[in-house]
Amino acid sequence: MRSDSWRLTEGLIFVHFAVFILSWTNREALTGLALLPGQVMSRPWTLVTYQFVHGSSMFWFFISMLVLWIMAKPLEESWGSPRFLVFWLVATFGASLTAAGLKLPLLGDGGVGTSILLTFATLFPEVEFRLFFIIPVKVKYLAIVAAAWLAFSSLQMGILVGVANVAGMCSGYLFFLATRNLPTRRKIAFELKKRKASVEVKAEGMKAEQRNRNWDPKVRDAVERAAEGNGVAPEDEALLAELDAGRDPSITVCAPSEFGYIDDDVCRTCPGFAECAARAIRMAAEQKSKGEGEA
Repeated sequence: MRSDSWRLTEGLIFVHFAVFILSWTNREALTGLALLPGQVMSRPWTLVTYQFVHGSSMFWFFISMLVLWIMAKPLEESWGSPRFLVFWLVATFGASLTAAGLKLPLLGDGGVGTSILLTFATLFPEVEFRLFFIIPVKVKYLAIVAAAWLAFSSLQMGILVGVANVAGMCSGYLFFLATRNLPTRRKIAFELKKRKASVEVKAEGMKAEQRNRNWDPKVRDAVERAAEGNGVAPEDEALLAELDAGRDPSITVCAPSEFGYIDDDVCRTCPGFAECAARAIRMAAEQKSKGEGEA
């Protein structure tokens, strides 16, 4: 499990089920969780707990939980739990604060559910569900129907109150629209890995350049001595051994004629510098021996 995955969806469903079971044993106890006009200051927890209070219908409760699992889980997995938590909080408080401001009672997960449905339909409009497990319908059409019903029922209370209620019930969705261009956790992780790799490559290049600069004057002198003497000079044997030890077997070096010491932009930071330098020294010695043999 990823470090930013807190399984919030499972936690929410668990709380919904716990409260629903409680409603079968002690229905009156749920009144302390519902948001009621004029009682918000004395019961501030109801700004959150209202959504866990459902009706007595097992069927609609099951549908509500199924929708929460099918739609909220992909959002959490796509965004990461921290971002999904912010989305849920905005949807939760947007609906409850609006209801409190309009002095309307509020219970059930209609506000959060509406935001989840609209957001999911925007991201995955072609996903198809079986309505009542029979009728195939795409989620984008379900979202249109839900939005239309919310607008119709809200406007029955008046234009201003209705618009405010729609905005509050869709606050999570409005938050999503305002932040939808923010990168997902996967994109953030990819960018971080890419930047880390870039930094590592740059660091390796700087390290290789420093090493090659230290070798360069010694290699030039060794090549010159090998070209003037009879083979590799004794004082250069240690350098040659050091270059051989510094070879990188994963690197395919260029042709001998392309070795340009650190004057060449590629050779300056190339991890294959050691192999090319050792080859240049040996070739200089071989050419000298070959020339004397032909003479």
